[in-house]
Amino acid sequence: MKKLSSSRSLAALAGCALLLLAACGGGGDDAPAAAATGNGIRPTTALGSSVQYEGICDLETQKKFTRAYLDEVYLWYDEIVDVDASRFRNIPDYFDALLVRTPDANGVAKDRFSAVLPVARVPASPPSVAAASLALDPGLLANHTDAVPVTKVVTSPGGRRAGYIQFNDHEQGAQDDLIAAFRQIQAGNVQDLVLDLRFNTGGFLYVAQAAASMIAGPSAEGKVFERLQYNDKRDQESASDTFFFSSRVQTAETQNPVGTPLPQLDLPRVFVLTSERTCSASESIINSLRGIDVQVIRVGATTCGKPYGFRQKNNCGLAYFPIEFKGTNAKGFGDYTTGIAPTCAVQDDATVLAEDPQADPLFRGALRFIDTGACPAGTATGVQSSASPIVTPPAEPARPAWAGRLLLPRAAR
Repeated sequence: MKKLSSSRSLAALAGCALLLLAACGGGGDDAPAAAATGNGIRPTTALGSSVQYEGICDLETQKKFTRAYLDEVYLWYDEIVDVDASRFRNIPDYFDALLVRTPDANGVAKDRFSAVLPVARVPASPPSVAAASLALDPGLLANHTDAVPVTKVVTSPGGRRAGYIQFNDHEQGAQDDLIAAFRQIQAGNVQDLVLDLRFNTGGFLYVAQAAASMIAGPSAEGKVFERLQYNDKRDQESASDTFFFSSRVQTAETQNPVGTPLPQLDLPRVFVLTSERTCSASESIINSLRGIDVQVIRVGATTCGKPYGFRQKNNCGLAYFPIEFKGTNAKGFGDYTTGIAPTCAVQDDATVLAEDPQADPLFRGALRFIDTGACPAGTATGVQSSASPIVTPPAEPARPAWAGRLLLPRAAR
């Protein structure tokens, strides 16, 4: 059993330890007419392909790489407002000046998450796109943090058996831990599941895919988990990059080969404990299950609001993470940039164990709903809707900069 302070420290580390994805864009009819970039994407600025500038590390050439690369992969490449590159003495400031901050349909700045930083400051980095690995890094898997520190079965005050899984990080290696946790819960013959995502800032999408599949059960087989929507230069990728619910492991780590049957609870509903740090891949679990009409009862606070993702791109000692895609569920919904509001708004208590069904207000609130079919008095924020998550205006929470919806390099998927 770990104290809540340790869990939150772990989550803070996880928020810094898993991240990543890329790029930007621009206009101009004077762009090279036919030349495709090294990744096959047609440039639309006079700079042409980013490939010609890659690995040339004087400042001015790095600026050209930055602008050309964003033109190729950034989700909002066609909304970039060019700035005078000569005004900037470093790449992070120039990169930041090019990002699109105009309001989206929910009134929130479109890009709150893209970043560039020294590669040395990217802890536990997965294989980059520039140097795609054919397999997951076994060293990274062996040293991953404790992504699933608590798994147990409890009895609610009303007598129902409920499983509890504290899931803190979608890092490499977490899928194997989750499979073990779900096997334990399945063996406990539970009637309900409480999935604690309040500390989980995101990570690899394949881990979220497996988690949602283990909740949903065999009836979800082959249904859309999440579709990725890239910019309009990347329609082929948008058409092909779809993740599906599956009863078997789709991406192997170290303990469960591809094709291993997943333990599936086959539940019509799931209780998810949330906070402003519940982000990205964690939100994918919520949104994807709602997309196939699994009832997701959220207890806690509004999530961070990041339906976006990226891959890491390294150049001249810098790691680029511009937003590349948006994720949508089977109903085509992904517009929750103000966050997914709780069904039951419950104030957390940092002085108690998160896993304590009597002392932890979020866990206690979920058990109350399990027994009564309603939120604790005074905590309901809205009725479950299968069409779209309930959202609230942003309250400017301290969102982790690296809350991520991450993809493995294509060769490793």
